[in-house]
Amino acid sequence: MKPVVFDGCFGWLHPASGRTGVVLCNPFGYDALCTHRNWRKLADRITAAGMPVLRFDYPGAGDSTGSEDDPGRLDAWLDSIAAAVQRLRDWTGVEQVSLVGLRLGATLAALAAQRLGDIDGLVLLSPAVTGRNYVRELRAHRQSWLSTPAGMNADPIPDHEAYVEAFGFGIHNDDIAQLGALDLRRDTGAPARRVLLLDSSDRTRAEALAGHYSDNGVEVERGAFDECDRLMVEALLSEEPVEAFSRVTTWLKAGELAAGASGRQTGLKSVAQPPEPVLPLPTCCAVERPFVFGRYFGIYCAPDVLRADAPAVLFVNTGATHHIGDGRIFVLFARRLSALGIASLRMDLGGLGDAVPAASEVTLDTIYSDASCHDAMAGVDWLVARGHPRVAIFGVCGGAFVSLHACGRHPAIAGAFGVNLQKFIWDGGQRTPGARRFASSRVYWRAALTPSKWIRALRGQSHPVRVARVVGERIARRCWVGATGWIEQKTGWPVTASEVRTLMSTIHAKGVNLRLVYGEYDVGLDEARVQFGARLAALRRYRRVCAATLPKLDHALFTRPAREATMADAERWLFAELIRSGVSRAAAASMTGVAPSPPVSAPADDPPPRPPERGCLDGASP
Repeated sequence: MKPVVFDGCFGWLHPASGRTGVVLCNPFGYDALCTHRNWRKLADRITAAGMPVLRFDYPGAGDSTGSEDDPGRLDAWLDSIAAAVQRLRDWTGVEQVSLVGLRLGATLAALAAQRLGDIDGLVLLSPAVTGRNYVRELRAHRQSWLSTPAGMNADPIPDHEAYVEAFGFGIHNDDIAQLGALDLRRDTGAPARRVLLLDSSDRTRAEALAGHYSDNGVEVERGAFDECDRLMVEALLSEEPVEAFSRVTTWLKAGELAAGASGRQTGLKSVAQPPEPVLPLPTCCAVERPFVFGRYFGIYCAPDVLRADAPAVLFVNTGATHHIGDGRIFVLFARRLSALGIASLRMDLGGLGDAVPAASEVTLDTIYSDASCHDAMAGVDWLVARGHPRVAIFGVCGGAFVSLHACGRHPAIAGAFGVNLQKFIWDGGQRTPGARRFASSRVYWRAALTPSKWIRALRGQSHPVRVARVVGERIARRCWVGATGWIEQKTGWPVTASEVRTLMSTIHAKGVNLRLVYGEYDVGLDEARVQFGARLAALRRYRRVCAATLPKLDHALFTRPAREATMADAERWLFAELIRSGVSRAAAASMTGVAPSPPVSAPADDPPPRPPERGCLDGASP
């Protein structure tokens, strides 16, 4: 597969010699993040059957240019599908094109096919038949998440707000009304010569849509998509729908063979080579380029004017998601940093995202493995080879773990910024997908004061004894670690070996600046308190290490306030600790000619505030 760029969109071309080409139309937002690895597997399946494939990110999504709150997103997405169809024809010489879409991507594929009028095959995988129901679904997802420990500190979005969001990705302003007004039975008649419709939950509407297409002379094949629920879950747990993808590939190949047998094709057309994949970012005064190095993949964001005193920033995968990050935070932050003259690489570690080859499966043991640490160090080596002698590494959750361990080993890593670090040392806990994920102790204390929680317990819908056992184990561990640490501090004799203290001592001795930030309800904060005390006072012995809580910080940074708070804090930390001149944000902006986004609590022309006292958990109660 080859990285490509067209009309501000980033994508991947999977070459093959067939006469029928296929454009894959991504689902929206979090669905695209979760299914990225398996969507790539579908492209590989189709290519192996002899048909070239183009998959890409819509404008304002993934690695493409723009922002989700730019106006006219829906029309821009439809235009990008039309552009992808034309580029696939130009680059491969195919004579007919089919579209394959999943969820909202299926809806967009049908609308784009209707506009284009020359699409041979259309595959609709669990399409959103009506936009109104899809908008309701997004709102329901958001509301459901708010009731979980991960979302309990987030603010609800009022129904009248011109913003609909689920799991970090949103639709804004007039696009909400435009999407809500869509109805495939009204807005499409005969979008393609043939249609394959595999539906999951909305089967009544899907059956009506299939009948509507048949009445308009379309050759329709319909079936169930029972594997959809196992596909549309978080990236770590998402499973390839083997049966459905096999059926899609067979159906597409049958269309190509039928076209050849009927004599509708006259031979391949001349082809043009895709241009060098360079994505200009005029609003950021920067350029982005994709790179495949070794078995890894990354997007290098280089500002037009590079700060000589600033380290490059390496972004590593959050769990099993690919290099854009939850809520697209790595893309947003990379471009924000480029306006300040700071280069970055958002990287897929071995087997993840678009790294080559893709891992057959990804587990927690994969994410927290020593191999992941070595992969991140390979990304640091790449940046050093590009002329960046100093590197800061940024990670969330599992990526924070990788960042923590890599910074203690690689000589070029000058700093590490970790968000909601769950484990300092991987002990295999919660190794299986079915393992219960417990919330933080603060969540449980808050729940103990809520009458509705006790009602749920009396009904057998929650398990207070199990929760009490977990909280008790945490308290016991904290007391033990605290006692042994106190004895060691007073006598100099270690009561027991501590891998965590050894790791922190190594990082401190190496001279790395480490900052750990947490949400006040994050379970990772419990682990930090177990190791370093209620207010992390034991961290004071490590002068270059600091920790803090940030307001409204949910675990995966699903909310915009969480992402903004994280980026602003990381930016202040970079200037305070790693950029030697310590100039103000305004001075940094003058170097690039672009005014950066202001931090959460400081005006843009203020210098970065002094970081909190070392080892003190700023902003959190014990």
